[in-house]
Amino acid sequence: MSETVNLMYSELLDTKISLISPLTVDITDVYASLLASKHKQTTKKTYESCLNQFARYLISKVVIKGKGGTKVNARPVLEEYLQLDRKVAISLFAEYQNALIAAGYLPNSINIKLAAVKSLVKFALAFEVCSFSLDAVKSLPAEVYRDTKGTSVDNISKLLALPDTSTPKGKRDYALLRCLWDLGLRRAEAAALSWGDFDSNEGTLMVMGKGRISKVKIPLAPKTVQALTALKKGADNSPIFTSFDRRGVGKRLTVKGIYKLVREYSSKVEGGKILSPHKIRHSAITAVLDASNGNVRLAQNLSRHKNTDTLLKYDDNRKQEHQKAVNLLAGLV
Repeated sequence: MSETVNLMYSELLDTKISLISPLTVDITDVYASLLASKHKQTTKKTYESCLNQFARYLISKVVIKGKGGTKVNARPVLEEYLQLDRKVAISLFAEYQNALIAAGYLPNSINIKLAAVKSLVKFALAFEVCSFSLDAVKSLPAEVYRDTKGTSVDNISKLLALPDTSTPKGKRDYALLRCLWDLGLRRAEAAALSWGDFDSNEGTLMVMGKGRISKVKIPLAPKTVQALTALKKGADNSPIFTSFDRRGVGKRLTVKGIYKLVREYSSKVEGGKILSPHKIRHSAITAVLDASNGNVRLAQNLSRHKNTDTLLKYDDNRKQEHQKAVNLLAGLV
């Protein structure tokens, strides 16, 4: 058998037939190549949106904040941009950064939009489609979370008591809220969960974290295991949290659906405030810091933040250090 394979391989070499399958993306199409390099669908959509906004700016010299503005055919505009003189291209990019600031975008949002354009130019430079780099235009200093207080543990307790766990929908809602609180999950992480990620015997959940390409195993508390076990289990590749809406019943619950669900339940908590899934995450991290007397490492394990500086911001807000400093200075004079 091996002799036959070797003979076929030799014949291919002799006839100069390519052994490599052709590319699925045109190597001259930098735009398509960049999007193809992004493994997450959400990342691709973000890059598409950012590049479309940059192309729209190149045409109109106007930045419209939010989802407004006419969608343009970005590819030919960007192709023309990549052929510009180096000084002109960099100047236009710097003007775009200033326009984003003037439009009221926050530094983190601006940096994401700029990063998409920089990635495109970096690809083009590697493919020898353009002759310039945008490294001269620096990103803005990133801002960490400002309001990390969330809500109280008492309000979270009231929130968890609201779902009617005698119904399938109530069981789903309770399990979802428990995961958001007990694990500090982001809504996208919760929406992406499938039954193959849950091991009831081991008491663990495999979670695809933000910016990751592989899942991480997270240990569960008994209450979380019980809440998930109470749901009707499906195939390994089927979603844990499904929709009960008529138009999408049985389909994976979307991030928008999770956001809406949290807002609806939190609006029913007397004396509480309207929450988002991320506010529950903030509340969980702050509660861990409170209960552990400021154990940042413990909070980092829960939050899975790469940078401990972010956790220190939570801790400062928890202890109201800024307020203490202001009061101290005011009391001196």
